[in-house]
Amino acid sequence: MSPHEETAAPHRSRPRFVESIRETVDRSDVLRYLGYPRGAVPHRRIDAIIDLWIDASEGLADPRAVYRVMPILSIDRASLRVGSDGDDVTFRGSIGEYLGLSRRIAVFVATAGPELERKATERLEANDDCGAMVLSAIGAERAEAAVEAVQDALRDSAIADRLAPMPPYSPGYCGMKLTEQRKLFGLVDATAIGVTLNGDCQMHPIKSLSGLIGLGPADRVADLGSACDHCGHTTCSMRR
Repeated sequence: MSPHEETAAPHRSRPRFVESIRETVDRSDVLRYLGYPRGAVPHRRIDAIIDLWIDASEGLADPRAVYRVMPILSIDRASLRVGSDGDDVTFRGSIGEYLGLSRRIAVFVATAGPELERKATERLEANDDCGAMVLSAIGAERAEAAVEAVQDALRDSAIADRLAPMPPYSPGYCGMKLTEQRKLFGLVDATAIGVTLNGDCQMHPIKSLSGLIGLGPADRVADLGSACDHCGHTTCSMRR
């Protein structure tokens, strides 16, 4: 039995859901998605627009997620094979660099819901480009908050096994092709949270995220930092 198989438990392969997010919108993350450098202060007019739409987003955002924890059958530098309940899928990419410590893998899809996107489109049609951009940034923050809620749930459930969640690793980033998303959607029913995948591997609603979260030894995971610490795209505006 491999070290990856010994911690696997069949019941953990059932889909689980995050259906509510307690945390309010993180304004600093909204500014980051708007392209503001850390510490930058928007003009007071823009500041007021940001506050307006953050307040309004409480009635628009519907962040939620579905995830499934799966046993690892094999893992190496460029591939990850997971399997449970008749599913057997191999992901390709820079797997070892980002998920090499993993003992189990959580496959997830998260979304901010459709209403922020609809409102952003409405503002564009009304020639309110600024409002549309702010709503788009809030949508990105809410989708990310749903992923963080998945990580919190994983942390709580894995603590007894002395495991902890690692930074998410997503198709389309850091050496993992966007087409790997099809495999991911084959493992979780994203339609249960209102997310679909088109032929170009783009998600709808747009403000949705998907990926893999490794569960690794808690004492070693603490030293990993964020995925950005291991990414070579040092000029990325989304870098943390």
